[in-house]
Amino acid sequence: WPVEHRRSMHRAGVLALDSTVIEKPNVVVVILESFSAAFSKRLNGGEDCMPFLDSLMSEGLSFPRAYANGRRSIDGIPAITASIPEWMDEAFITSPYAQAPFTALGGLLGSQGYSTSFYHGGRNGTMGFDTYASAAGYQRYVGMDQYPEPDDYDGTWGIRDRPFLHFFAQEMSKERQPFHSVVFTLSSHHPYHLPDGEAKRFGEGKHRIEPTLRYADDALCRFFSEARKESWFDNTLFVITADHTADLDRSGQHYSEATDYWVPLVFYWPKVLPARASPHVAQHIDILPTVLDLIGFDEPFFSMGSSVASGEGRGMAVARSMGFWFAFMAEGNFC
Repeated sequence: WPVEHRRSMHRAGVLALDSTVIEKPNVVVVILESFSAAFSKRLNGGEDCMPFLDSLMSEGLSFPRAYANGRRSIDGIPAITASIPEWMDEAFITSPYAQAPFTALGGLLGSQGYSTSFYHGGRNGTMGFDTYASAAGYQRYVGMDQYPEPDDYDGTWGIRDRPFLHFFAQEMSKERQPFHSVVFTLSSHHPYHLPDGEAKRFGEGKHRIEPTLRYADDALCRFFSEARKESWFDNTLFVITADHTADLDRSGQHYSEATDYWVPLVFYWPKVLPARASPHVAQHIDILPTVLDLIGFDEPFFSMGSSVASGEGRGMAVARSMGFWFAFMAEGNFC
């Protein structure tokens, strides 16, 4: 399964943007806590819990059939940033393997002159993300300890999404270009607590998670409103997905085992990537090779996924749960 990639780069490694040559575009990966595709009106026709993310999917290269490779944040982060799926009982981040050299976007892009950073509003040390970020080649980790306003603490996990994403937008404008940064949200994590005013604004919903999904989606909207004003925005590839799913209605007639892993996934690059909903199956471990394909990275690298930028890939996604492996096939089959 693991393969070494060397892209021929039909895009020739250079993309035109309004007659400007982009040799090293910025790359921003946004990981949204527990954003199950089942709560997307665009993807599932259900509750309208992520209207802004739905609008981004209509403007970028989206994958309506995208799947997480695991069910926990600690497994989602390596899958998204390093193309490493959940494959052991112990999480990769806490295993001895994380201490050995491995391929990740932070290290690969850092070797090409990118400034790299990993942002998470949680307490420093949460699930070992700070240690993992360093091992994955991210030059800087920014957590709750580095956030300047302690009053924005949610009382449980860390800094609320709206102020933290505002902070993230400001920090990106200070970065030396080209830059690659990851930001991981947290407000839509159990116990799903919002301040009284926010809880009233975003409604109760059928599930406790729904108001926090709407809040996080609104925070994402505000982040993009700020980012669009910055000079680096048009020269940036954004990747937006979820770490895993949560709070699904498993009694519904449309539920299947695949729903437990079904997440949004969109590659959004203003004025460069045409809007298109791909019919192909995608998975978290495909993100790293797809990003490298899109930006014209032409060095050898190791990946357990495949680029899905041009309809390539394996035509399936895999996941592991409780010692069992699952495969989600291109024809919609599950095994």
